[in-house]
Amino acid sequence: MKKETKGALPKGAKELLIALQTPSPKGHMGIPALIWGAPGEGKSSFVESLQREDFPVVTLIASIHDPTDFSGLPIHQDGKVLFAPPEWTFAFDKSGQGILFLDELTTAPPTVQAALLRVILERKVGFRDLPKGVRVVAAANPPDIVTGGWELSPPLRNRFVHIRWELSGQDYLQALQEGFQCPELPSIDPDLHREAQSYWKMLTAAFLKRNPNLIRTPPSEEENAFASPRTWDYAIALMTSCDLLGKAPKPGKKGSEEFLNLVEGCIGRGTAIAFVQFLQNLRLPDPDEVLSGEAEVDIEKMRDDELFVLFSTLASTLIKWQQKDGFLDAMLIFLSLGEQVCKIGRTDTIFVPIKQVARGMLLHQAISKAKMEGRLKEVQVAINRTFEETPLRDFVKALA
Repeated sequence: MKKETKGALPKGAKELLIALQTPSPKGHMGIPALIWGAPGEGKSSFVESLQREDFPVVTLIASIHDPTDFSGLPIHQDGKVLFAPPEWTFAFDKSGQGILFLDELTTAPPTVQAALLRVILERKVGFRDLPKGVRVVAAANPPDIVTGGWELSPPLRNRFVHIRWELSGQDYLQALQEGFQCPELPSIDPDLHREAQSYWKMLTAAFLKRNPNLIRTPPSEEENAFASPRTWDYAIALMTSCDLLGKAPKPGKKGSEEFLNLVEGCIGRGTAIAFVQFLQNLRLPDPDEVLSGEAEVDIEKMRDDELFVLFSTLASTLIKWQQKDGFLDAMLIFLSLGEQVCKIGRTDTIFVPIKQVARGMLLHQAISKAKMEGRLKEVQVAINRTFEETPLRDFVKALA
């Protein structure tokens, strides 16, 4: 039975809950999250409040642990050196899920930080795999408000989405009167997440084509997050989750604060602002409305990056339309738009998504469906006009 929710949530809590439920690029559940906040702001209490009977939270304070607590204790047995896993790793065996909570992470010396690298990214302790449902969360105090401790190494920083945590005075007063809100993990279907991810991959690819220097940004002393292929993958996964939860910017819809904060926590503020501005400036119709004929597209007025994203999303959407009654009409609209782009001399902007359709099974399926519905000639004419009478004619070979 779901508990009643009331009261306040600290800033950063919604971002953390989304990160915990987002499938990671490595196949585990959850994007590793590091929450930064002043002492006494409820970071540890919030994470530990997520514990349920079948969802354990194991808290480890890095400063009181040895590297072998994260890499395994070497023991000699039968002429071999084995690495005995520590006791805490067995806490998740029964449930297959839960949270590994690394509290006070900046108190971890460099040797412990190095031992944590594989645990955080691969959920692996020595040669023992943690269950794929185990999420990793860490907490730390900003270095400018604490003395001592250790700076986090760039490789360790780059394994997290960084989340700012703050319990404002107003939220605290509200909590005193009403209590803190009981946190509930959002529901994100892994299969839907996998399908929706292609849209955000295409948007990211379009942005990075224009800004290749932002694929990687150097570590900075001013902020913890910086861009790398790994953190772009994190950002794509988190943006997809925001999309499924109705928090992402879409045509005609502004994105949420959580969306911006999560993207910034992956790739850094400057890169995130540039990316969000890119999203806001895109003039893109809804791909389903385009393929159904409800929305018209003025190809000549679209920028190259907009054409790339549009055709990439149309190609992905066509895959989902295969079992719909309107699939043939949708394919004809797609082919007509492709022909228009080629005729104005901008074939290179749609080369990749057109290739995806031409070399996949979509055209074969369209031809088969056209035969069954008595529309073969109509579809063949559209294919010929797009692939034989334009620079795309080389793709006709893919139909042989």
